[in-house]
Amino acid sequence: MTDKELRQRLYTALDHAAPNDIEGVLSRCQPRTGKVVPISSGGKKARKKWVPALAAACVALVIAGGGFQYYMQNNTVASIVLLDVNPSVELTVNQKEKVLSATPANEDAAVILDGMDLRGAHVDVAMNAIVGSLLQHGFVDELANSILITVEDTNAERGAQLQQDLTAQADAILSSAQVHGAILSQTIQDSQLLQQQTETYGISAGKVVLIQTIVDASGGLYTFEELVGLSINELNLLYTSLTTQNSNQQTQPTTPSHTIQSSGEASVQAYIGTEAAQAAAFAHAGVSSSDAMVLEVDYDYENGCMVYEIEFVVGSVKYEYDIDAATGAVIKYQREGGDTPTISQNQTQTGTATTEIGEEQAKSIAFSHAGVSASEVSSLRVERDLDDGRLEYEVSFWVGDTEYEYTIDAASGGVYKSESKSHTVSSTSDIGEGQAKSVALTHAGLAESEVFDLKVKRDVDDNRLEYEVEFKTSYAEYEYKIDGATGSILEFEQD
Repeated sequence: MTDKELRQRLYTALDHAAPNDIEGVLSRCQPRTGKVVPISSGGKKARKKWVPALAAACVALVIAGGGFQYYMQNNTVASIVLLDVNPSVELTVNQKEKVLSATPANEDAAVILDGMDLRGAHVDVAMNAIVGSLLQHGFVDELANSILITVEDTNAERGAQLQQDLTAQADAILSSAQVHGAILSQTIQDSQLLQQQTETYGISAGKVVLIQTIVDASGGLYTFEELVGLSINELNLLYTSLTTQNSNQQTQPTTPSHTIQSSGEASVQAYIGTEAAQAAAFAHAGVSSSDAMVLEVDYDYENGCMVYEIEFVVGSVKYEYDIDAATGAVIKYQREGGDTPTISQNQTQTGTATTEIGEEQAKSIAFSHAGVSASEVSSLRVERDLDDGRLEYEVSFWVGDTEYEYTIDAASGGVYKSESKSHTVSSTSDIGEGQAKSVALTHAGLAESEVFDLKVKRDVDDNRLEYEVEFKTSYAEYEYKIDGATGSILEFEQD
């Protein structure tokens, strides 16, 4: 408090203790008759009458100051608590953790708060009431059991403690209702920075931060716009899947932009389950479950729905499938390694059957388009792929110092894409693909028969000829960069 403010408060208190009302006093005085008592100016000095008034003013100031402090503690927002499922509720809380306001952020939340007056209630009581209403209205159950709790507080320590207390409270409420809950909780410092996204997408600041954290952790796999429509339970599944993948990586994982605490497991009971998803993939691939080695099963988000992302190996062939988590339909698939299968039909997302030209015809189309013969070609690679339900062949090769890349439609043989690029190479020496492959396998201590998905690609970087060699085993992935002139290993990575 400044000196000026202190003087002003003292003056106000003194004015209230001894009001300046001379005119009023005089108007109430009547003429005095009878004996006049003289007032002597001698003797003891008259006591200064402003001293008690000043004392009273000081007491008033203390009382006024205490009242002001009491008012501020009880009516100033110290924390903002956001609860998200699909309904989104915002609570403002004072320093004593009493609720100042409870605001629904959408129509579902209005239903949750209908008939409740939470003002003045302790935040624990409010939490109990809101979670109970979520359970009663079916927004939280065994099919979708996730809740996001976000605490915004400029005092980091106070915010973290409130976050911890509310998480424990929500867990206890769900447990008492015999629901196995999954709680995501976080603290944020300034939701004003998130205002534009909350207004644009119509979601809470807490959900904005959760989605952005998932986007950052995915390393570019997802965009913010793709995930806005997902429920908290679906976002919890994605967040858990990404954090599990990153923690299992031997290389440095993608660092999340924000710390989120997690308790319990997000429900998957609305989905077909991993075993049914694997069975759907095996059936589509035409392989037996006993022959397949499953490498990975994760939750993912693809083409507007939650999917099981399944990777498995049969012999030297690797399969990757995206299976609709709700229906079991095949959303996308890819086959790598081994011999190109002889098939007459390709199952696309819409079930359309198309005739496939085959790998040899795809190569012939690319060579003819480039105006070269097969004898001139080196570093030839042909990959069969599925893009947006369309089966295609990606053909790449070199002729001298010129690199060619083609994308050929597997049904019609049409050329979707063609590129050629001439390179300047500083050395005429070339160890060749075979030697580059041998260098990498020797360094890894593996025989060619022990690996799958083996790829060798010729490239030029800063006028230096290089070979990129990649291969996999059931437990690791290897990537090499080999000097094309000397055979020395320029880079090596094992995941």
